[in-house]
Amino acid sequence: MNRRPPAWLPWLGPLLAAGAGGLAGEYWLGGGFWVVLIAALVCGFAPIVAYKVWKRLHHRS
Repeated sequence: MNRRPPAWLPWLGPLLAAGAGGLAGEYWLGGGFWVVLIAALVCGFAPIVAYKVWKRLHHRS
């Protein structure tokens, strides 16, 4: 079974980064700028990393 990751998965990064930054700003702003920046970066890169991991794991088999 050779399933490919969805081609749109890496493109979720900017959308998730904006959403996470907005939520962090709204609910967790006690940490200020750095909390928002870290949340946006982590959530922005998560789909890209997941796509690469998925490709690597399924490419081996």
